[in-house]
Amino acid sequence: MERLDVDYEVAEDEVAAMEEYSKETIDNLLEYIKKEKHISQVSNALGLRPYEILGLVYDLKDSGFNIIAKEYDDGFHLLNQGDQIDQDISHYEFETDDNNEFKFVAISDVRLGSKSQQLGILKDIYKKAQEQGINNVIVCGNISAGLKPIDTESNFIIDTQAQIDYIVNNYPHVEGIKTYFVSGKLDDMHISKNKINIGQRIAAQRPDMIYLGEDVCDIDIDRVKMQVMSCKLSKTYTASYRTQQTIDAYRSEDKPDVLIYGGLLQMEQYTYRNVKCISTPSVCATDKEMKTKRYANTVGAWYVTVKVKQNGKLDTITALNSPYYSTNKEDYKGTNISTNKSKKRPDMDNASIQSALKTLKYVKNGMSIDKFMEKFHISYKELQGLLLIWESCNQKVDIVQEGTDMVFRKQYHRSISINKPGFEKLNETEILVVSDTHFGSIHNQLHLLNDLYQEAYNRGIKTVLHVGDMTDGNYLNRPESPRQQFLHGFDEQAGYVVDMYPEVDGMETYYILGSHDETHYKNGGATISKWVDKNRKDMHYLGQDTGEYLVEKVKIVLDHPGAGSTQALSYKPQKRIEIIEAKHKPNILLIGHYHKSYAFVYRNVQCIEVPSLCDKTQFQQKQGLINNMGGYFLKIYYDSKGHIQYLEPEEVVYGHKDVWDEAGKDKRKVKKLEIKHGIY
Repeated sequence: MERLDVDYEVAEDEVAAMEEYSKETIDNLLEYIKKEKHISQVSNALGLRPYEILGLVYDLKDSGFNIIAKEYDDGFHLLNQGDQIDQDISHYEFETDDNNEFKFVAISDVRLGSKSQQLGILKDIYKKAQEQGINNVIVCGNISAGLKPIDTESNFIIDTQAQIDYIVNNYPHVEGIKTYFVSGKLDDMHISKNKINIGQRIAAQRPDMIYLGEDVCDIDIDRVKMQVMSCKLSKTYTASYRTQQTIDAYRSEDKPDVLIYGGLLQMEQYTYRNVKCISTPSVCATDKEMKTKRYANTVGAWYVTVKVKQNGKLDTITALNSPYYSTNKEDYKGTNISTNKSKKRPDMDNASIQSALKTLKYVKNGMSIDKFMEKFHISYKELQGLLLIWESCNQKVDIVQEGTDMVFRKQYHRSISINKPGFEKLNETEILVVSDTHFGSIHNQLHLLNDLYQEAYNRGIKTVLHVGDMTDGNYLNRPESPRQQFLHGFDEQAGYVVDMYPEVDGMETYYILGSHDETHYKNGGATISKWVDKNRKDMHYLGQDTGEYLVEKVKIVLDHPGAGSTQALSYKPQKRIEIIEAKHKPNILLIGHYHKSYAFVYRNVQCIEVPSLCDKTQFQQKQGLINNMGGYFLKIYYDSKGHIQYLEPEEVVYGHKDVWDEAGKDKRKVKKLEIKHGIY
C-alpha cells in the first residue's frame, strides 16, 4: 500500500472547525479499530483524510473513549480499547457438578508468540482434558510472550496486536472446554508499554476464553475458597520458597483453602498452614533467559479435582501431574503468521501480505528465479522484498546457485508431534508410602499407621514402602532420650515392630532403615534389618539409608538422609536430586527423615518428601522445625519403558486433633491391625 505523506499534527482551530460526524461514521470507526490499524488503512476504509480521523479521535478521547493513537516508524496506529481497560476483575464463582466436584486443568506460562512456545503440547493437554471429561482449564499467567528488550532473539511475534491475533487464532479451541486465565508479568508488559490489556482483548474475541484479571483472582467453588495467582517476583533456586512466602504472608482470615500458583516454571504440591498449594508448570521450552538465569523449567499440567462436602467445606483435593520430558524446539515454526509486524518489514497492509504469501505456493525447490520473476512480472528488487515478507511470516526461502542458474531452496522444518499416551495404553499401579514411625517414642502414632493400612486394604493395594526410622533408636548422647520413650533398647523396639506393625493378608511392606534405627547397631551391633525380615514374612529389608524397589521398569529409590532440616520444603530434596548422576536418576525418589510433606518434579524426577507418623518431639520444638504427619497414596501410570506419564500423589494429612498423646491412650494397649483372608 502506498504510504501517505501527511502532517499528523492537528491544530486546535482545525479540530474546532471540524464538522459533526454521523453516529454511523463514529460507530464504524470505533468498530474498525477494535484491532490495531494503520491510519492509512482507516483512511481508506472510512473515506476520510488522515488528519480528519485524528481530529475525530481527539474529540472521542476527550469524551471518554479509550482510544490509543501511537506513532511508530511507519506512522500512526489506532486502537479502540473500549471502556474495560480499568475494569478490576478479581473474583469469580464456579459451581460443582452432580458429584459435588469441580474439575480443572492447571497450567502456566504458555507464552504464545515466543520461540519457546509449545503449541503442540498445549493442544495435547486439551485433548487429554477432553478425554477425562474436564471442561475447565485455568492458566496462571503469561499466556503471551510479552515484549522483551531482546524480542528478535526470544520472540517470533514482537508486536502487541500481532500477539493478540495469534493467540485468538491459534490458542486451542475444544468444544465444551472453557479457558480461564489471569495475566502474568509478561502479559502486563503490553499494559506498561502500549496501554493495552491483552486479557480483555483476547476475551472479547474468544467467547471460550474468560479473563480473570491481572495477576490474581479469588474464586469461590460453592463455599470453598481458591486463589489463582501468577508470581511477578523473580524465581528463586529453592522451588518452594516463593509459594511458602506467599502463604506465610496471609492473615488467617485471608487464607484460601486452595492456592493455584503460576509463573515459577515448576510442578509442586503440598499443604502448608492448612492451605493446599499447587504450583503449575510451564507449557514452553527452556529459553535463553532461563538458561542465563539458571532457571529450572518443568513442562506439563495438573489435572485437579476439588470435592466439596454437603456443608460447603472442602472435602478432598486430588491432583494428577502430567510432565512432558521432551519439547519441540521448532514448534513456533509450525504456524503461518500473516499479521506479524516488524520494523524490518516493508509498510504493507494485510491484503498485500496475503497476496505475497499466495505467490509462495508457486515456489518449488530448484525453480529458476528468472522463471518466477517472468511469471509474476516482477524485478529482482521486488523479489528481494518478497523474500523478506516470506521470512517475516515464518516461511524461509533461500536463493542458491545450481550450475549456471539461480534457484529457490525452501527450508523445511520437521514437525514433531508430542502426544502423551492415554490411560488405556499405560500400566497402572497404586502403592502406599509411609516413613518415620519411630516406634518406642511416646510421640509415635501407631493408630495413624493402622488407619493408612486399612485404607490401603480397602483400595486393594498390595505394596507399601517405608522410608526409614521405623524405630526411635537410642541416642546415648541425648540424656533426655529415655524420658521421651515408652520402649527402650533394641529388644523392646524391634520386638514391638514384629508384634505390632500392621499385618494384612496379601500386602507386602518393603523398608529401609534410617539414622534412628542405626543407633542400635552403633550401640551394640544389633540390626533391626535381619530381626524384622526374619520374623515377619510380609516385611522385606532393602538397605540402610537407601534402597531400590522396581515396579516392572519403574525405578523407585527410598532415601533416608542425615543432617538437619531447613525451613524451605524443597531445598534438601533438590540437593539430593542434584548429586544423582544423569544415568542413575530414579523415576521416583522417596525421601524420609525430614518429617515434611512435599511433592514436586525436578530434573524429570518425581520426588516425594514423606511425612512422619509421630507427633512433634521436644527436639523439634526446640529447633523450631516443621513436623508433618501423614502418608502418600501414589497412583502411577507408566509406559513399557518405565517412563511415568502421569502420577497422582495423594497426600493424607493428619493434625493435632488426630494425635494420641502419652496422657491419653496407653500406647502399649493400641491394638495391632491384622487382616487375614478378609477377617479383622
